[in-house]
Amino acid sequence: MLRVSQLAALATLAVVPQLGVAQELFGSIAYSEKAREYGWANNYSTREAAEQAALKFCRKSAADCRTVLWFRNACGALVTGPGGHGAGWADSQTAAVNKALKICASRSAACAVTRSFCTGK
Repeated sequence: MLRVSQLAALATLAVVPQLGVAQELFGSIAYSEKAREYGWANNYSTREAAEQAALKFCRKSAADCRTVLWFRNACGALVTGPGGHGAGWADSQTAAVNKALKICASRSAACAVTRSFCTGK
């Protein structure tokens, strides 16, 4: 026979099975090459929502914004230079910045971090 405390524990597990499942969180960066403006979005429940939010924010300053990066449960970075940009994602912010720096350096000199952030994992 089950004790009251055991029944309570089983009832709790039955009611909240999602606690063990990680939430999917998306981030995105939009960028305008001509105007060198950007927008970003973090911790959205879908890729599409994150991309739309980043584009909306970027388009407040430039009409030619496009999504240059999206990521899920990770970190993203935008690095810009006078001759181009780089965007990258990884499990850590440092790794994302390093990927973006490498891409930017292949297109431009004097690349610098413009924006980097991580979803709330």
